[in-house]
Amino acid sequence: MADLPWSVVEEAILGALEAELGSLVQTVASHQGNWLEDLQSQARRLPAVLVRWRQSRGEQVALRSSDLILDFVVLVAVRPLRGETEARVEEGGLYQILEGVRRALWLQDLGLEITPCSLEKEEPWLTTRELAVYGAEYRTILLKNF
Repeated sequence: MADLPWSVVEEAILGALEAELGSLVQTVASHQGNWLEDLQSQARRLPAVLVRWRQSRGEQVALRSSDLILDFVVLVAVRPLRGETEARVEEGGLYQILEGVRRALWLQDLGLEITPCSLEKEEPWLTTRELAVYGAEYRTILLKNF
């Protein structure tokens, strides 16, 4: 594994999502602000996929190097125009977009010297009459030399 900056990993994640999801979503972006407020204010066009770094932690593997474990969340947001069930199961709905996210990321090394991304969990984050959001947590590891 190589000593990569996080920005390279993030760009690779965004690129893989854009390539896989294509016209299925309006927005693929990195995001660290108030996701709910931003989505509700229509700052992002829906359906949207937002990538958020959740946490990182190091585990020493040698005297001057550590594994940097990176956890990130992919938020999938749609407007449930015809109800909650349709927002999940219809063409272009949450389930179809989440399947595309899995194809783009799960067990993929994104062309980088990282461990393939593992899917940690998927779960609903929010369902209202205006917005439906599911989150998928992924993990990868890269080597940091000091």
